[in-house]
Amino acid sequence: MRTVPYPRDHIFYNNRGIDYGEKGEHDLAIKDFTKAIELNPDYAFAYNNRGAVYRDKGEHDQAIEDCSKAIQLQPNYAEPYNNRGAAYGNKGDYDLAIKDYNIAIKLQPDFVQAYYNRGLAYHEKREFDRAIKDYSKATKLNPKLFHPYYNRGNVYLQKGNFDRAIEDYSKAIELNPTLGPAYCNRGEVWLHLKEWDKAKADLTTAKDKGVDIIAAFHNSYRDVATFERRNSVKLPKNIVAMLRQYPVNSFTTTQRVLTVEGETQESYAVLKLLGKFRNTGKPLSEYLHGQPSRGITTGCNEVFIVKRETYDALIKEHPSSDDILKPFLMARDIQRWRVKPTDESRRELQDKWLIFTHQGIDIDAYPAIEKHLGKHRDALEKRSGKQEWYELQTAPTDTTRFTQPKCIYADMASETAFAFDDEGYYVGSPASLLPTSELWLLGVLNTRAVSWFYARTAPQVRGPFLKFVPRYVSQIPIPDMEPEQKALIHKIVEYILYLKKQSTVKSRDLKYARARVMVGYFNQIIDGLVYELYLPDELHKSRKHLFQPLFDEQLPPLEEIQGDKMSACRDIFERLYEKTHPVAVNLFFLDSVKPIRIIESKASITPC
Repeated sequence: MRTVPYPRDHIFYNNRGIDYGEKGEHDLAIKDFTKAIELNPDYAFAYNNRGAVYRDKGEHDQAIEDCSKAIQLQPNYAEPYNNRGAAYGNKGDYDLAIKDYNIAIKLQPDFVQAYYNRGLAYHEKREFDRAIKDYSKATKLNPKLFHPYYNRGNVYLQKGNFDRAIEDYSKAIELNPTLGPAYCNRGEVWLHLKEWDKAKADLTTAKDKGVDIIAAFHNSYRDVATFERRNSVKLPKNIVAMLRQYPVNSFTTTQRVLTVEGETQESYAVLKLLGKFRNTGKPLSEYLHGQPSRGITTGCNEVFIVKRETYDALIKEHPSSDDILKPFLMARDIQRWRVKPTDESRRELQDKWLIFTHQGIDIDAYPAIEKHLGKHRDALEKRSGKQEWYELQTAPTDTTRFTQPKCIYADMASETAFAFDDEGYYVGSPASLLPTSELWLLGVLNTRAVSWFYARTAPQVRGPFLKFVPRYVSQIPIPDMEPEQKALIHKIVEYILYLKKQSTVKSRDLKYARARVMVGYFNQIIDGLVYELYLPDELHKSRKHLFQPLFDEQLPPLEEIQGDKMSACRDIFERLYEKTHPVAVNLFFLDSVKPIRIIESKASITPC
């Protein structure tokens, strides 16, 4: 056996790392690039490639460090300038990003990705003419790329050049017929042009392709009335129904003050409170030892996601199909606490199934699946990536992250809305997942405290919506706590999950109203417990205690409740809900604590 490495071994590790990176197996890619660097510490390509993977993982500081090392080793190498620019851009440092893209383009004048990325940076800076120029250069260098057309269409929409926007969105759709956001945005342009039928058709198509058209509309307009007022139009009732409005999110609309320059910023009290939250524990990513991960992108949902009728037909035609048909959830299927359906008979209710043709699959073993996919081969071959026409851009090992217990969340919601899944659902992008079976963590994430923190530290969209991006979710501070505190929250989350499965809790019949109150009250208790974790000094100074009176109750774990669990949960609720109980008293007076009034938008804040 050879013990001394060959002179070119570092190249082999680098190339295998590239393959892993293209498959989305980031940790394996990083391991190989690191090995290549160990074998050849001056190997600029491995530093650059490792930096690109770190960027894809959302670890932007590490990406910048690696790309900078590659540049130091090989100053005329254009690729690391582009990758470092992308990392700066993802951090919001657009000027530094543009500076790097400029160098990349100077070194490589036909560098398509650098022009496109620089266009994105100018777009974010609202330097629209420069963005258009760069997007146009990218389309000229590679007319088959749909992204530059789509984003140039976005710029034209923002500039009010509707004819050019329609032209670009249509070209993007021609190149990628599965591009839901292009249909959505073209639908908005048709609204401006009062082409109601075309608008409705595009918005319907976008919705069918998984786009939350309501959230997208509110990203640009506070409500329908705002759109009508700005554009001097009256939308038809059927379109208004498609764009129905949500209430304003209180987490994003208060506690800001004016600086002497006339700009808005968070008040001193809010900044101080944010710092207190950050100092209570470590970020979620450190607790989980990794970043949240995105769900699966198929590139062609209408082909890879099938309904029950097709599911049954595929299995009937060839039983092997059952091995790669996986129960599937879209972002819109995710509810707070649980996913839907929430019934024991999931298999009968489930109506979305993913054809999980992972990379490297032996498609010949699944003739019915191959026949079904083959009907759409032309569309599948137009997807980006190096996978076979019948494959997804996912590795066989990707199964693990979906079949294990996990918390999942949609990319847009009005508050934190994490759901627990231990039934092995596969999840579609833009939803994301956290690998954990710890229900107390689910309880912490679904509180008003965390919703408030996230709303003040993550990207905002207009209206009541928060955008849940993995790199920002990973920064949520998880408070330090004792094992018995975790166990207590775990028990109450179990009660909520059990109650959420009961038809009486979901019923609108007035005779079951108490059942819904139970769920709300247990939510409120967890809110109070987590306030006590983030703000122990403030609550205890005001003589507000929730953990101790609940410890005194010695609440039973759900699995230890014998007989009728619903009756047992009701008894626990009635005891804790009684108005003289310490838990009820402390919850009622929680908003007498100033930080909680700030979080719940009950405090009047003046400039400092």
